[in-house]
Amino acid sequence: MKMVDVYDESTNKVVGSVPKYNAEEIAEMVDKAYAMQPIWEKTPLYERSEILYKFCSLVDKHAKEIALAMCNEMGKPYAKALSELTYSPNIGRANIEYGRHMFGSILNDTAPGMENDVVMVRHEALGVIACVIPFNYPVELTIQKIVPALLMGNTCVVKAATTAPISVKMICDLAHEAGVPEDCLFYLTGDRDDCTKALLRNPKVACIALTGSNEAGTEMIHNAADTIKKVALELGGNDPFIVTEECADDPELMATAIACVGWGRLTENNGQTCASPKRTLVHRRAHDAFVKGMLKFVENLKQGPATDPESDITRLVSVKAAEKVEKQVQMTIDQGAKLLYGGDRDGCIMKPVILDNVTKDMDIAKDMEVFGPVVPIITFDTDEEAVEIANQSKYGLSSGVATKDMHKAFYY
Repeated sequence: MKMVDVYDESTNKVVGSVPKYNAEEIAEMVDKAYAMQPIWEKTPLYERSEILYKFCSLVDKHAKEIALAMCNEMGKPYAKALSELTYSPNIGRANIEYGRHMFGSILNDTAPGMENDVVMVRHEALGVIACVIPFNYPVELTIQKIVPALLMGNTCVVKAATTAPISVKMICDLAHEAGVPEDCLFYLTGDRDDCTKALLRNPKVACIALTGSNEAGTEMIHNAADTIKKVALELGGNDPFIVTEECADDPELMATAIACVGWGRLTENNGQTCASPKRTLVHRRAHDAFVKGMLKFVENLKQGPATDPESDITRLVSVKAAEKVEKQVQMTIDQGAKLLYGGDRDGCIMKPVILDNVTKDMDIAKDMEVFGPVVPIITFDTDEEAVEIANQSKYGLSSGVATKDMHKAFYY
C-alpha cells in the first residue's frame, strides 16, 4: 500500500491523502471479506442493526468535517455538501427499518400432494459486495450501498472514486468506529486494471453495486458475466423537464418552473447529478418568459469557493470534466444552438450555460449527457411533440413537468 495525495483542482493544493492498493492487496481484502461473511451473517439481525444505527449517528456527529472534505476534494458547494450529510444518515436509518421488517413467507399448498407440506421463503445474504462509488454523491451513495448490504449479513469492499476518496474513507472509518468489524468492510482506491482484476472479476465477489455512467454499467455487466454475479446499477440520465403552455399565463407556476430548472440543474452539485433536469422542453408560448426568468436566475447566482457557505455554484470536479462539458457546449453551438449566457471556463471553474434554439435532432436533445451546469432550451408546440422529444433519449432515469393540471401531468 502507498499513500497518494488528493488535490483541489481549482487551487492545485493538496487537501489530503489516501491509501492506494495494488491488485494483490485488493485480492487479500476480498479473501478476508469472504472468510468473514458467514461469521457476520450469524450475528443476530438486531445486533447488526444497532451497530448501523450507531454508525448513522456518528455520521450526524461528524457532518461538518465530512462536508468540508467533500468541498475540498470534489468542489461541492458547502451548503449542498452539508445537506447531503443531513439526509444520507436518514437513508441509512430507513434501510435499517426496512430490513428489520423483511419477514419471510409461507407458500400455500397450491398443488395436489402438498397439503401437509410447509414451504418457507427466507432471506439470506449474497456474500461479498463490491460497492463502486462515484465522485458526485460520495457520502449518500456509500451509505446507500453499505448499510443495506451489511444489515442483511453481507460484507463489503468499497471502491472510492479517485476524485472523491477522502469523504468515502471517513464514512468507512466511522462504520468501523461504530462496531462494524474490520474484515466486514474494506475501503480502497486503486488503478483501474487492478480493481477490475482483483475485485470486479474476483469469483469470491457475489455482487457488484455501482452508481455511474451507462458505459460503466455496461463494463460492470461484462465483469460480472463469467462468474454470474448479481449487479445493482444506477446509471446516467438525460432527464426532460417540460414547461407547459399554462406557465405562459401563470407567473407563479413559471417562477416554480424556473426554480426547478435553476436549482435542480445548475446549483445542485454544479450540474453533476444523474437525476436532474438536463433537457428543458418549453412550450412556444412560454418560451420568452422562461428565457427571461432563467437569465435573471443565473445572473443572481453567487459563484465562489466550495467552502464558502454563501456560494451557489462553485466548480466542476476536475479540469478534465470541465473540458468535456466545454466541448459538448461548443458542439451544440456548432449544430445551431444559440449561446445566451456563460460559456467561460477557467480550469475546472465554469459559468452556468444557457443554450437556446436547441432542436430535437441535436445530440444534447437525445443521448448526450452533459455533466455540468448547462441548460439547453428546446421549444415545442404540442403536448404530443413534447412527449416525443422526451422519449427519444435512451435514458430513463427521471423527468419533471411544470403544470397544475394533474391530468396533463399523468399524460406526460
